Amino acid sequence: MTIKSLFKENILFFAGYFLILIFALFILFANSKEAGFVLLNPYHTKFLDYIFQGITLLGDGFFSIAFCVVLLFVRKKSVSLLVFMSFASSGIAAQVLKYFISEARPAVFLEHSNYPYFIENVTLHNYHSFPSGHSASIFALISIVAFVSKNKLTAIPLLIIGALVGYSRMYLGQHFMVDVTIGSLTGILFAILCWMLFYPFYQKMQQKKAGDFPPA
Repeated sequence: MTIKSLFKENILFFAGYFLILIFALFILFANSKEAGFVLLNPYHTKFLDYIFQGITLLGDGFFSIAFCVVLLFVRKKSVSLLVFMSFASSGIAAQVLKYFISEARPAVFLEHSNYPYFIENVTLHNYHSFPSGHSASIFALISIVAFVSKNKLTAIPLLIIGALVGYSRMYLGQHFMVDVTIGSLTGILFAILCWMLFYPFYQKMQQKKAGDFPPA
């Protein structure tokens, strides 16, 4: 498979992500770091606090690992491997960037601005904001799921999930828009890389599963 054919087969997914990216870039270039963060957090309620604390767990590494284990149990070994490789590689890349780019998180960046919506029972980190590891993880996961899905309309709910997880990182006061945007790009780029590298193996496993040729 070529990059061109991957994009052609998943045009809805990539077009949808492009729209999300355009929106994110508009917010980034039209506002300062602080102003963009406040703009995207105009309203909080206890109900939404709980909802986004749950949604953000979908971007946690433990969720991706659990997802891979479930795929193994339902005999989706090749998909499990692709998800794991994408999640692991994008996660490592995000952590390396965090190490070398020790950006302040909102709790530190906004400590003198009287921002009213930091949530009491959420432990706020102080540094290593860039990029968002949760965003990288969830976008790596949904990318692979979109690529292997026969029903390409699943791209829509998958992108909604990815966008909600990304927004949850800002809602909970853990990241800025730039962190989430670059995190999502990291996840998608590493998913594409892993897909291109492991597609021959994935195709062989699918053929073997379908009985197109006897196992070696």
